[in-house]
Amino acid sequence: MPRPKEFDPDTAAQEAMEAFWERGYNATSVNDLLAEMGLNRGSLYGTFGDKKQLFLAALDKYQDQNVAMIHEVLDQDGSARAAIEALLNLAIEKCTGDGAAKGCLAAKAALELAPHDKDVAAWLRRFHRRNTDLVARTISRGQERGEITRRIDARAAARFLLNGMAGLRLLGTIGMAENEPRDVVKMMLKVLD
Repeated sequence: MPRPKEFDPDTAAQEAMEAFWERGYNATSVNDLLAEMGLNRGSLYGTFGDKKQLFLAALDKYQDQNVAMIHEVLDQDGSARAAIEALLNLAIEKCTGDGAAKGCLAAKAALELAPHDKDVAAWLRRFHRRNTDLVARTISRGQERGEITRRIDARAAARFLLNGMAGLRLLGTIGMAENEPRDVVKMMLKVLD
């Protein structure tokens, strides 16, 4: 009879996500992960497979949290344009507040692994497509209500805004004064006029 797991795989994936996010994939050893997660090798490999599968599980955890955050901001009643502005203001907080130096785990994965790892590249395409869908839906809602210009394609504008947000997270890793990303966000919002 198999022994029950003595740890929560969801918590373990969260701890792995934090470790990868802090150090990157290559700089995080299996020993680092075992120490961070409080697991032995058998538990790690039995639950997640290898280090790469654990990384993909950590990315899924990151995506779930990211999508929940975006939903929370964009799905509020009221103005779609105000919701987009609130999302961009949240990006300002992420790139200037506590933890700004960590950057974005998805961007780190894109830079470090996507050029030579088809699984990570595929995950990133799904991540980007999902976020694009959420933002584009809000832009379309704003266009229907007359809050956002109809001269733009909602999906193209969503990709533009998301790329700008990713750029802000990247710049946050080097430290920025709060007025710098605010200036960028003001320019980004002009695309909706």
